[in-house]
Amino acid sequence: MWNLTPSAALAGRGLYRESSMTTYVQLNHNNHLAPMNSASLDFPHHLGILRERLLHPTAYETAVSYFLEEFAGDTAFIRASDPEKMPHLVSVLGQVVSKAFEKPVELEGALVSHLRAHRFVHGNARAADHIVIFFFFEEADMGLVMILTGESGAMQIARFRVAGGLINPLHN
Repeated sequence: MWNLTPSAALAGRGLYRESSMTTYVQLNHNNHLAPMNSASLDFPHHLGILRERLLHPTAYETAVSYFLEEFAGDTAFIRASDPEKMPHLVSVLGQVVSKAFEKPVELEGALVSHLRAHRFVHGNARAADHIVIFFFFEEADMGLVMILTGESGAMQIARFRVAGGLINPLHN
């Protein structure tokens, strides 16, 4: 479980409660412990929340914690996604990561998965000895890339768009 530090607004609305160990646990609307890694229980609901957070004009980094909490460890979510070669997306990701490193870097071992029914793409790769995690909403033409820097869980985060939308030349 993540050691969550909620904003005062969330704590005030009862969405989080402090335990005796001063860690925070997420509560659902019935004040019960909310399941983590549960995106596969209701894809439209969880993808809708993730999309909303990603598209927020200033607080899009909240999409990172939501993705890691609800999707990353959900085995059924991973199994529901099909491996896909998306060279155009991988190329764009390489450009985004290179810009973050302020030098050209290669993405290595890119694993791209496609949740086709929901037009959602996600995956991971390595770049310059760092782990890269990403997701992309096809219909919104927006994605997010996380670059784990290895410094106590620190990461760089960047939103990106794919000019002209996600075109997969392997399916044309």
